[in-house]
Amino acid sequence: MSKGFFKEQGLTLEPIFVRGGPIAITALISGNVDYASVGGAQAPIRSNARGLDLQIISSMSNYTNYTLLGSKDARTVEELRGKIIGVTGAGAFSDFAIRIYLKRNNLDPDKDATLRAIGGTALRALALEKGVIAAAPFSAEDTVRLLDKGFPMIVNLNEALRIPQSVFVTRGEVLQKYPETTKRFLKSVILGMQFTTHNKQEAIKIGYTAGLKGEPDVVSRAYDLFSPGYAADLSVAQDGIQIMLDEDIRAGVVEKNFTLDRVINDKIVKQAQQELRKEGRLK
Repeated sequence: MSKGFFKEQGLTLEPIFVRGGPIAITALISGNVDYASVGGAQAPIRSNARGLDLQIISSMSNYTNYTLLGSKDARTVEELRGKIIGVTGAGAFSDFAIRIYLKRNNLDPDKDATLRAIGGTALRALALEKGVIAAAPFSAEDTVRLLDKGFPMIVNLNEALRIPQSVFVTRGEVLQKYPETTKRFLKSVILGMQFTTHNKQEAIKIGYTAGLKGEPDVVSRAYDLFSPGYAADLSVAQDGIQIMLDEDIRAGVVEKNFTLDRVINDKIVKQAQQELRKEGRLK
């Protein structure tokens, strides 16, 4: 916002911070907000499957925004066999992401390891330090702090697991009534993402001005770890969302005939990208 990208597009933005995808979805459904950044695609998929007209219109991150750190006795994914892995809770995005990662590495998350509900990333860090768990997924600040304490990184999921963790969602009626506003909104966000991706130091400086906290070295290292997962042009990784849908179908949460075109509408973000390319502003 401080770079004026929204103002340039003739928009006045009122950001409202809410905690958790379900609250954001409720705000969308009620009409209290028109666009929401939601963690993971499960909430919009499941809401749409229940008959709510919610659409994924773009993605800020097409990879999983976690690192997987282990204990000093669990430095590789194979060494997690028979161990306890901490997640937020059953059905949470962290639980889903770790299950997929384990399966891809020939570990059955229901037989070869135990996924235990611990809570948020700060609680998982405490559990790892106390030896309650052998590994867990972590967000930026806790990742850097734990690495400095000697806990090994098993994998950076920002590079290894192409499953979108942050998507933009809106109501179908917003797309129908305000397509131009939606396009200008997405153009603004793309410009912001482009700036953040290609101007590390200035982006961090603006972050501090906007209330970002943390030691400069920690913030810089966290940026390097997590920026590879950003979708700088807001393109939607449909292959990653298909993985999430397949898991929901397998679990019986969503009907077998549910298809991605019911919940993904990336037509307008493609228009926004095309216009920015013509303007020479999209790299």
